[in-house]
Amino acid sequence: MGWRYSEHKRLLHPELGELTVYCQSLLDPEQTQTLLVFTATPGTESHDKLQLLSVIGTQKLSPA
Repeated sequence: MGWRYSEHKRLLHPELGELTVYCQSLLDPEQTQTLLVFTATPGTESHDKLQLLSVIGTQKLSPA
């Protein structure tokens, strides 16, 4: 098992818009699996959006 270095990624979420995140990959060659870990810099808009996603999950946001 091993970590691959972080890479910046930009994701476009249909409800929240663009998020800039770091993506880290944990590789397990014995199980042929890769775990992707997405994080954002604390205090940024992307961090706030990522925290919101952890709460709302797959729910749709309705307009106010």
